[in-house]
Amino acid sequence: MSDADRWIELEPEAFAERDHPILKAMRGTLILVRLNQIDANDEMMSFEILAGQLIRANRSEGFVLSLVGKKSGELLFLPLVPAAFNLQPPGQYRLTCGTVIEDPLFLGAFDIYAAAH
Repeated sequence: MSDADRWIELEPEAFAERDHPILKAMRGTLILVRLNQIDANDEMMSFEILAGQLIRANRSEGFVLSLVGKKSGELLFLPLVPAAFNLQPPGQYRLTCGTVIEDPLFLGAFDIYAAAH
């Protein structure tokens, strides 16, 4: 299943327009992302903390981050929902892979639900 397929449960109005002011502020910044894996009983199974530079944002792809750390060079596609992101206090943050990053500007958290069998 592609990342985009996971977004179908979101309301279309949750997706921002390309020229949304928050998107303009986020473009090019380092963003910390927490992906929570949720099972069919709404219990958290695991989580992953990633970070990347926001390289583009549009309705067809969502937020596109170029990852840093051990996943450097990989792209992460997230739903285009600016409300999922908050300003992050300056500091050092450890990614799941062990890499420490400094001063990400935003933090976004997303729940990924296991597909029902």
